[in-house]
Amino acid sequence: MRKIETLKEVQALIGETYMYAVVIALIALALAFIIAYLINWGGKNDTSHIKRRIWYIILGVLAAIAFFLYNSLYVSSYIAKAPLQAKFTTANILATLAVLGIYAVIGILTMLIMRSSKWGSILGKSKK
Repeated sequence: MRKIETLKEVQALIGETYMYAVVIALIALALAFIIAYLINWGGKNDTSHIKRRIWYIILGVLAAIAFFLYNSLYVSSYIAKAPLQAKFTTANILATLAVLGIYAVIGILTMLIMRSSKWGSILGKSKK
């Protein structure tokens, strides 16, 4: 990565950051979906939906933290001027919130659509 010294370069970096936020949220969602299907049903006293829910929450939080730290520690070190770094820091916080928002909204919507599957069981036991 090269040094970023102008406002146009920072604005381009902010746009890329938002695009990466969407990609990270979708990748984390795909990983949560795969892990949910790898966890077996529990049997008579089934508590497997709790394990799936815990993994769903952990993956969402880890994705947001990793995204934020990567941008804060690595990407922002290439921004030369303090006012431009402040502008990027604000965008980084908003992009991190976008990761969490996209992860939660798409996750919950797909769980509601697939209510009788392992993925949908994250919301709780389905009524049969």
